[in-house]
Amino acid sequence: MIRVERNVDAGTDRVWELVGDLERWDRMLPTIQQITRVGAEGPVDVGSRFEVRQPGLPKAVYQVTGWEPGSGFTWVSSSPGVRTTATHGVGEEDGRTRLVLSIDWSGPLAPIVRLVVGAKARRMVELEADTFVRLAEGDEQHG
Repeated sequence: MIRVERNVDAGTDRVWELVGDLERWDRMLPTIQQITRVGAEGPVDVGSRFEVRQPGLPKAVYQVTGWEPGSGFTWVSSSPGVRTTATHGVGEEDGRTRLVLSIDWSGPLAPIVRLVVGAKARRMVELEADTFVRLAEGDEQHG
């Protein structure tokens, strides 16, 4: 499992505003080339699906499996032999805002995926965390 944690000098509401704005990630994050909502319109919630294109990785469709506005979400992408689970958490710890991003793979091909893309995935998750921190602590406008 890859887990990246950052303290953020901004309120949890501000950090969630960025993390929870999935449809604009491709305009915020250098690790997302394109993100497209699949299916139903309306507010994001459990069951919402997104096609995600990232540099050097095959496109993936993620389905939201947990959605807690203001505190985080989990989404899952499945392909033959591997299931990718990513979590994005925002909370308060010792009076500071804490951002926690993680990604994990399960299934029979998970060890191969970890070997092939593990280091790249860690760099991408770290870059995402650093970008969310910069955006939350910087200019109040995004996108």
